[in-house]
Amino acid sequence: MNRFIIYIRLRLKTVLKIFPSMCIMTLLLCLSLGGMLYLQSARSLQMSEGDEDATVSIGIAGVDDSGAFSAAFPALLKLDSSRSEVDFVMYDTKQDAVKAIRKGEILAAIVFPDGVVSSLLAGGVDRMVVVVPASSAGLEALILKELSRSVSTILGSMNSASNVLSDYYVASGTSDPEIIANAQTDLLLMCMQDMLHRKHMFQVQYVKAGSQLSVESFYLVSMVLLLILLTGVMCAGSFIRSDYSLAKLLNLRRLGSGKQMIAEYISLVALLTCLSALFLPLIGVALGRMPITFSAFGLTPSAFLKGFLVFCLKAFPVIALAAAIDLILYELSETLITGVLLQFLVMIALAYLSGVFYTVQTMPKSLKMIQPFLPTGQALVYLQSVARKGVPFAGSLSLVLAWTVLFLVGSIALRRSNIAGKRGRR
Repeated sequence: MNRFIIYIRLRLKTVLKIFPSMCIMTLLLCLSLGGMLYLQSARSLQMSEGDEDATVSIGIAGVDDSGAFSAAFPALLKLDSSRSEVDFVMYDTKQDAVKAIRKGEILAAIVFPDGVVSSLLAGGVDRMVVVVPASSAGLEALILKELSRSVSTILGSMNSASNVLSDYYVASGTSDPEIIANAQTDLLLMCMQDMLHRKHMFQVQYVKAGSQLSVESFYLVSMVLLLILLTGVMCAGSFIRSDYSLAKLLNLRRLGSGKQMIAEYISLVALLTCLSALFLPLIGVALGRMPITFSAFGLTPSAFLKGFLVFCLKAFPVIALAAAIDLILYELSETLITGVLLQFLVMIALAYLSGVFYTVQTMPKSLKMIQPFLPTGQALVYLQSVARKGVPFAGSLSLVLAWTVLFLVGSIALRRSNIAGKRGRR
């Protein structure tokens, strides 16, 4: 037991020696991820480009009560086969669509009042209703953009209608081109005026949907996870071994593979915890001054800082998981260069497959299926549940802890193999 305590102290002293250099590298990493967070949040309402499977679901309600439009609208949605950003889901009533929003089944909903199209074309003031979660400020811009595309399609149809109108005048015996041109212009201008004037066409309503994170809050949670994962890459130089002579000697002195790995795990967790304790409060202060509102953590700078720090305290199980993943990757590495590359590529791949770089709504279906089976996927689910106050997280927390134990057992088995194998005989 004394040897075990002595080895822990030696590992902690090693960690303290590299702590200043780790602070500098962590600062650079925080600046890089902060820039990524700002850019991601700035374009948060733009869907992922070039990904045919990335779609968000938007509800459509009230179409059945809108007269002739009930038959035209479903057909209209199928006209543009290249559409990849939005998947429309039809609902009978506004109440059904609102329930779907609160359950997280759809991102927002568009409600068509009875006879809205006829009213618009007749110069009325009826407006379509865009229903969005209260936490998704600015989401209406995406909905309006999508509606504008549909309106553009309608206007294309109106252009065809103007050609039919021209043929009608010719067939009726009116051959004056000026009369025909004026009639066509009047038709198109009426459609543009009545259907493209957004203030006249739309109104926005907000509903509470506590089960959803705002896009900005999602990216903040994701960047915290990515920061924890990538910090282990910087620690590789102090934990990767190419020579296991010391480990073999310790094994002969009755400090077996299990105790060695637990001591190294404690030192790594201590290093990651110290870095988090130093930088996360600074990150909270800096983010509180950014022109971005992270609604899940608080709407004022002081409320945000308090909410963010509580969130960071609850993120400790993820730090423990990341350290366990780091250890098993260190044991798989024979040299520092290959170890750093392996660590970086594995962490980036896990982050991508877990949905760190995409909001849940825009993730391809294949990634949504993979995410629950990944350790980092469960870590992201746990962090998101913690950020959404009042959402139970016991299930994801238990899976995070189970993955931690599994990786620790795996790293102990690898250490035992490395001591007994070729690397241990160098």
